[in-house]
Amino acid sequence: MLHLAGLLDELERSEPARAAMAILESALARRSVEEQTAFWRAVDLYYVSRKAPPEPTPGMIGAAPQLAAAV
Repeated sequence: MLHLAGLLDELERSEPARAAMAILESALARRSVEEQTAFWRAVDLYYVSRKAPPEPTPGMIGAAPQLAAAV
């Protein structure tokens, strides 16, 4: 849950993040409570569970151009 707390901190500091959240909340407001719940459950599964992709590390970021050049 620590990662989610970091996202909430960014939401408070970032104007683009606040604008995106306003758009998301507006879209979700048109959905049923069940659909809203299912959406947030899916977000939770993706970002909080072990199914989420690993955080990029400096080694991972530097490896991408090398992999592309090898192809």
